[in-house]
Amino acid sequence: MEIITSNKGCEKLCYNGYMYVLKHFGKSKITWRCSKRSSFKCMGELYTNVQKEDPVLKSNHNHFGDSEKVDVEKALCIMKEQSKSGLSKPLEVYAEGVAKLDGNIRSKMPVEDHVKRTLLIIIFIV
Repeated sequence: MEIITSNKGCEKLCYNGYMYVLKHFGKSKITWRCSKRSSFKCMGELYTNVQKEDPVLKSNHNHFGDSEKVDVEKALCIMKEQSKSGLSKPLEVYAEGVAKLDGNIRSKMPVEDHVKRTLLIIIFIV
């Protein structure tokens, strides 16, 4: 289980090949819903405690998980964080990030120019 930052700056939970977004923050637990809720009408949900540990599946998904897609999202999140630091150029951040990826995951990455453009935009926003 891992927490990454979404494109909109919110937390996204990655677990067992699925990605979840925050639905409700309660007193003793957090409810997360499948990030594919709108596109696949998926009702998959899970609970964690308020420390974002001990996940418990509440509702099953209506689609298969894609751990490679989750790994792509994690890699992109790392690249964006490195770009925010401003220590490296987008080309260097991209090359370094892609070099660490497995061949299957690398093949699912977005187009190189799109990623570099996103990394460049992040530099100007920060």
